[in-house]
Amino acid sequence: MRYLGVFGSPIRHSLSPLLHNAVLQSCNLPYCYGRYELTARADTCLESRQDSARGFSHLPSHSSQPARSNPLLDAFYALNLHGANITLPFKELAFASATRHSALAHHIGAVNTLVRSSEGLLGYNTDAPGFLASLLLGGFSTPKMPDEKFDELAILSPLLCASTSKQCIDSALIIGAGGSAKALAVMLHLCGVELLVANRSNRAREFFSTRGIPYCTFDELDSSKPYTLVINATSASIGGELPLGALRLEELFSHAKIAYDLMYGHELPFVGLARSCGVACQDGADMLILQAACALMLFCPELAGEDAYGIKQVFAIMQSVFPRASSA
Repeated sequence: MRYLGVFGSPIRHSLSPLLHNAVLQSCNLPYCYGRYELTARADTCLESRQDSARGFSHLPSHSSQPARSNPLLDAFYALNLHGANITLPFKELAFASATRHSALAHHIGAVNTLVRSSEGLLGYNTDAPGFLASLLLGGFSTPKMPDEKFDELAILSPLLCASTSKQCIDSALIIGAGGSAKALAVMLHLCGVELLVANRSNRAREFFSTRGIPYCTFDELDSSKPYTLVINATSASIGGELPLGALRLEELFSHAKIAYDLMYGHELPFVGLARSCGVACQDGADMLILQAACALMLFCPELAGEDAYGIKQVFAIMQSVFPRASSA
């Protein structure tokens, strides 16, 4: 049996075990996927979040691994994982923890998928292609596709062959500047989208500036400027809050064609306000499923073998079990 999992804080809400285990069980593959919360404490401390009977609490500790000051690596090796997904707020730590990075993860500077190999831990970013694929499957297009060939995007490409576009996204505003925002910004920038990233502080300005992506603080943001796509990449929706003041968002929505919130589940304040302004809305459900499907193909290369399920079947299974009406 090989073990997979997702790390984050908070993590109790994560649907990743549901999605991954549905495919693993359907394919009768010898893997088990659970979830774990990394605490904010400086020392290595894990709080088990079991999924039915499929958590990791029964796994032995592998004390033969060298001691580390990195809680993510300590957890990964203590649990003897084959691979892991990484969510808030550890995606940049995951990048620093990887032995090698995919070309896309290197561009982004954030990792959400770690795969154990003979070369160490390989770091990937499936958020960016998952996000782009969700837009394309939703009937939108971008001015171009990335010039560089990325492994993660190539995995999802069979799903995109039949996608039809209704509206070209030529400009976008991303609210927030964390690991997910970086992934989206880099992908949209590579797709030729005119872009602005707005954040509460200047802490991430250097990252975006060195990649040629415009950046401003909330105080500097001109909400009268039109953007085709407005993205909430903050965690404000988890607390039932808006990422910006309602009046400023309403002004942004008056020009937008689509509002996108990376959170998913119950009615999100950002999505609700956009819908009241007559803007098409999308939450992070499809992006979550697509990035998960991509990650599972990286964890389990046997899924891509001859007579194997393949990405289309993996995606279909995950879609079928995703609780669209759930607030979890």
